[in-house]
Amino acid sequence: MKPIITASEYASESTGPRPPVLLDVRWHLGGPHGRPDYEAGHLPGAVFVDLDTELAGPAGSGGRHPLPDPEAFGAAMRRAGVGQDTPVVVYDG
Repeated sequence: MKPIITASEYASESTGPRPPVLLDVRWHLGGPHGRPDYEAGHLPGAVFVDLDTELAGPAGSGGRHPLPDPEAFGAAMRRAGVGQDTPVVVYDG
């Protein structure tokens, strides 16, 4: 799978033998978490992953959204249905 794909390429991949997991990672600077917008409407089959709590470590000297520790990131990905060899498509609603 290419690093950046179009909607039609995703549609083709999603019906193949190894469909990608679709992650909705929408987030608003200075606003509410993206979950309410996700719940109001998202692409079919998308799983919400929260940037602040699942894709970033605690804010501090590493910045507002430093990388999470590998164990926390792995746990978040497993909850979202991502395995070691799972193709993944990420979008910001």
